[in-house]
Order: sequence, then structure tokens, then C-alpha cells
Amino acid sequence: MGKKIGRASIIGEQGIAYIRRAVLDMGHMFYETGGVEAGIDGYIELRDSETGQVGNLILQVQGRATERERLPAETADSFEWPCSEAEINYWRHGTAPVLLIVVQTKTNRAYWKSIRDYFADAHNMPNRRVLFDKHSDVFDSSLGATISTIAASARPGAIALPNRLEERVLPNLVPVSRFGAHLFVASTDCRDNREFGYASRLHAEDAPGEWIVKGGRVLSFHDLDTQPWNQLCDVGTIERFDSREWALASDPDRQRDFVQLLNRALRELTRDDLAYDRNRRILYFRPLDNRPVRTLHYHAFEKNTRRDVVRRYQKKRRPNETAYWRHSGFIGNFRCFGEQWYLEATPTYYFTWNGYREDRFADEHLKRIKELENNSAVIGQFVMWNDYLVSKRATRDMFGTEYPFIGFSRGEGHVVQQGVPDDLWRSKEPRRRATLFDDVGGD
Repeated sequence: MGKKIGRASIIGEQGIAYIRRAVLDMGHMFYETGGVEAGIDGYIELRDSETGQVGNLILQVQGRATERERLPAETADSFEWPCSEAEINYWRHGTAPVLLIVVQTKTNRAYWKSIRDYFADAHNMPNRRVLFDKHSDVFDSSLGATISTIAASARPGAIALPNRLEERVLPNLVPVSRFGAHLFVASTDCRDNREFGYASRLHAEDAPGEWIVKGGRVLSFHDLDTQPWNQLCDVGTIERFDSREWALASDPDRQRDFVQLLNRALRELTRDDLAYDRNRRILYFRPLDNRPVRTLHYHAFEKNTRRDVVRRYQKKRRPNETAYWRHSGFIGNFRCFGEQWYLEATPTYYFTWNGYREDRFADEHLKRIKELENNSAVIGQFVMWNDYLVSKRATRDMFGTEYPFIGFSRGEGHVVQQGVPDDLWRSKEPRRRATLFDDVGGD
């Protein structure tokens, strides 16, 4: 009888051929192991497709090829590939990341996982099966930048070849475009903020709050020689200063005082729309006349859109009863870089039981929504707050004059020439969408 080459060998070669072609189409190099090997079929060496530069950054490849039309534990969206404990230990403990690539020869499709990343999650170890997503884990020529990012994590100091991705970085910093031009200081008999606030409301029920009391003196954006302030301080001690003496001071005490004034001005600017929780330091949207939904219209990424910023949720078993209210909110911190002040706005949520008082299960609600929240949801929330703060200019008087003590300009972000591929982000994020996000689309 003549010699034979088995069907399994042909299928294996088809799998390697598919991997080689996909890697070359990415612009990288693929080298087969050849000879005796313990579980690595080849190596991908990263290459800059524009310059041809290589930097000895390596990914190892373990290929698995099958001609079966149905993969193990396959569903419409996923399948599982079993691995032995010895294989997993071998792949994980090497110096270079290992990609497990499953090639389905009859459909001419392949799927991949980074073994080190996948089994870094302890929940994936016990059953020794790799779960593949048939939508986000496709292995094809579009993955060039993604696998470059994985190779960069191979060891401390590893530097990947530049990912040729132009990306806009949008920091959660809203530039402060203006603040009160002058600060006024005077002596007062009031001992603290609470006492000064109570006294000011006795003279004017709706007295604004852009002031702080410290060491027997009041510091304010308001001219203290006007009502009601001149009733609460010694007008003979009033001094006026350029606000920049506090805003750009090297003295940390002065800067802290200025930040307190900025925070009070922010709350005054937004007091018609937002409530403030002092314990959690969250500004959040109030409900409108106890309506179950409050929707905000705003401009985002060159289009108009809207978002439900307050929503009441009913109990599942008793839909006529309220379970809780969810409010969009943010935690704000003022930062100064150089001579420019910014509001660092960190989006979050606030939960109440009646639209006004915090719900006793607020922490559980917040934990649940954060588990579902993905990168796009966080960006969408920040863009909303950015637009809201920039457009919030008018005071509450009948003429709608510009609020004088704080204002914001739009944060444009920065364009960089390197970035993290979207596919890599998506592979780390849950596929489920939280109904609590409530971005309801463009107009």
C-alpha cells in the first residue's frame, strides 16, 4: 500500500493557511513553528505597514481547525472550545501572549481569543472552556491594530509599533470661560456659613449664595456694600480685589477659598434645574412637577438628541406603586492647569424614593447600573453635561441676563495619532444594554 496523508493533516494545513493569509493582510508577518512543538503553531511579528519597521514584538498562535459545520455548544451568537488544563497552563505562563484561533474551514471563518486576557478572569478557569462571541471575536484582516495593542502588554517596558489610528480624546473637563471679575472681603459677626446664610435669608428670602465665611470675614463675588450684604457685615472694612489674586494664587488656602466660591456659583447657576446632595457631592436633575419623566434636549457630536434625565420606575408586581426615581447627575471638581480653570465633571446617577429624598437602596441601584454601563454610555452622559453647562447662561430674572459669576465653554478635546481599537473596547464590555441609560435618539 502507498503512503497516505490523512484528512486531519489537510484540515490543519487549511487552518494555518487561513491564519497566514489574514495576518499578512493585516500587514504583519506570520512564521510557522515547524518541527517539534508543544502547543504553539506559529508566531506573528508586528510590522508597521507604512514604514515596514519591525520591533521584535511577538504574538504566539495556537490554531485549531475544524470542518464541522456546527461548533461545540454553538448558538446563534457564540460557541465554546474545550481546552485541557495542561494547555491552558502552558499558554498562560509564557513570555509572549498566546492567541487561540479556531478556523472553520467549510465556512471560511475564524475566531480568536487572547488566552492570557481570557483566563485572567478567575470565573473562566473552572470549566476550561473558551467562550467565543461569533460577532466580536471574528479573526480577519481588520485586527491589525488590536493585536498590536495586545502585544504591547507582553512585558514591562514593551513598546508597540504605533497604531495608525486618528482618534479624538475627550477629557471630562469643561473649561471655565469666566468668573466674577472682583472679590469682596469684609468683617462679619456671623461665625460660619450656616449663620450667615440664615441671616441673609431674613433680609432677602431668595438671597443668593456666592460667598463663604471664614475666620470672622466674608468673601464674596457680590459687592458687599449692597443689600442684603451691607446688613450682615461691617461696611467700613470692605475691600475689593481682582479675582485673579485668588484664582492664580500660590497660597493653597486662597485657592481652596476660590474653589468654594466657584462651587457655590455653580450651584446658583443651575439651581432652577439641579438639586445638590452635600454628602455625596452630587448635582442632579430635579423632577418637573412630579412628572414621571424629565427629558433634556441637547446637542451632541454635530446632531441634536435628547435624554431622559429623570425617570420614575414602578414596582414589577405592583405597577401602581413607585419603586424608585433615577436622576442623571455628576460630581464636580474644579481644577486649575496653568492659568486655566476647568470643571472636572464625572457623570453618575442619583436615586430617590419620591423624586426628592434619597432611596435607601441607592447604592445597590448605582452598582447595578455601573455594571451595565459601557464606554459609549459614559461618553454620552458627559457630552450631555458639557452641552448643558455651556448653554446654561441666563439668570432667573425676567430679562434673562447673563449670569456674571461663572460660565463655561465647550471642551473640544484633542486629536491624537494613536488609539485603542474599538473592537478591543467592545470585547471587554457587556453586550447587554441598560434600560436605565435612556438616550432616546436624535431629533
